[in-house]
Amino acid sequence: MRQIATKSSVSLGSLYTHYKSKAELYDRVLDNAYLGHSKAWRMNYDPDEALESKIYRFINNFCHFMNDNLGVAKLLKREQMDADPKRIKKLAELVLSEEYNNLKDLVKEANPKCDADVTTVLIFGMALNYYETMEFRKYFPDYDDSNNNPDFIAKQIFKMTIAGLNEEVK
Repeated sequence: MRQIATKSSVSLGSLYTHYKSKAELYDRVLDNAYLGHSKAWRMNYDPDEALESKIYRFINNFCHFMNDNLGVAKLLKREQMDADPKRIKKLAELVLSEEYNNLKDLVKEANPKCDADVTTVLIFGMALNYYETMEFRKYFPDYDDSNNNPDFIAKQIFKMTIAGLNEEVK
């Protein structure tokens, strides 16, 4: 707490007046970071829009959000690694659940026979993982920085998603 007070030019006493511990302060910072972004990539759909277009726009919007907010991708990864049930639950319920359910509905509409939960998690996972691995990917052989374009990433994820949704469920 001393380092935080010094770096933020706030007295230690003032920090403790507002926060009982570093964990509480961290929780508040995360709340602000996540809640500030929770509506940033939400979408409205035109009822006449084609289903595949809705799915593509969802993926594209999420990829652009992740690309423009790499800190959020890092925070999500950190939360997964820390695995604090209270914070994970808050993150799931306050930040991710509405869009998770929106995408899941699109997946169900595209293929009512597929496991919509698993498919939805995999779509999110492909995008998240791409941006979470950005730091070490540039050291892979044949790395091409132009592949970091969110439109390019969205198209790749969309192609895999549509191919998977068009597969006959066995």
